[in-house]
Amino acid sequence: HQRPVTYFRPFRNSDSLALAALWNRGSPDSFVVRPLTTHEFDERVVGTPNFDAAGLIVAERDGSIVGFTHAGFGPTDPTIDPPFHLSHELGCVGMLIVERGSVDLTLETGLLAEAETYLRSRGAEVIYAGGQFPLNPFYWGIYGGSEWAGILGGHGAFHRAVMHAGYEAVSSTVLFEADLTGTPESRDPRGVLIRRMTRLDVVEDAMPKNWWEAIAIGDFRPTHHRLVSKIDATELARATTWDMTWFGRRDGRTRIGLFDMDVHPAHRRKGYGRHLVNEILRYARSQSTSAVAVQTRATNTAALGLYQSLGFEPVENATLYRLPGGLSTRPV
Repeated sequence: HQRPVTYFRPFRNSDSLALAALWNRGSPDSFVVRPLTTHEFDERVVGTPNFDAAGLIVAERDGSIVGFTHAGFGPTDPTIDPPFHLSHELGCVGMLIVERGSVDLTLETGLLAEAETYLRSRGAEVIYAGGQFPLNPFYWGIYGGSEWAGILGGHGAFHRAVMHAGYEAVSSTVLFEADLTGTPESRDPRGVLIRRMTRLDVVEDAMPKNWWEAIAIGDFRPTHHRLVSKIDATELARATTWDMTWFGRRDGRTRIGLFDMDVHPAHRRKGYGRHLVNEILRYARSQSTSAVAVQTRATNTAALGLYQSLGFEPVENATLYRLPGGLSTRPV
């Protein structure tokens, strides 16, 4: 029996229905938005200002779509770059989706090779797979939890394709979740004193901090949390949350995602970070939120310990890969 020929081509406007359906069948079981509607796929992926149809590559067999990959670029620095200005030196294979079930390395590696070809044709000198801020085009907000930071552990086909192609893991991220319905509020011995000396400023529906963040999660009610001194209004610590309710379509849980957690360098190791996260958990409970998601590098032992001590449980991991320099110009 002759194997059907696989045909790779760029995205067409008529593909969205099939690609959304394939996403719902082929994406990982957790930390992705499922089911995703055709309208949402168009809005969150195809409709973004940085979308290039040539970078969304579709695989067809016998006239049916059996997979897709999506490659793109990020800004050099989203805080200072002009809006919608992309840097093409670093490229990212941001997504690879195929039917779940049987392993098809020919399809998986073929899609990856097409993505590499696209990136090189646009000037990429270094190629990553998985993406990490700010090299995270397109899928932050519907894949990867509070801040997309690599290929999810449960995304077997994507991992298989990049490892088979010689990519090397360069960082690992741990995804945590705090169950607010089943765990009591954490007690902080220094909390009473810190509360007397500080105040928590909460700005709901806040403006995103940069244009890249606005594209990704600007529609999901970003909320800024700032711990400030009552004496002189100095910012001691800050963090941002956003509404991850879309991620709860399968389990019916409401979630917020916590990211950009930072304590001012002059005020670290004083308990302000712990206090701020505790206050965010308290705030989430007041909003009847079921869970809070957060993530941090696997090498950040201080953050790992902090989140676990506050009741967060590790629930998934994500890996960022890079194509070694010697393979970056290989023929495909």
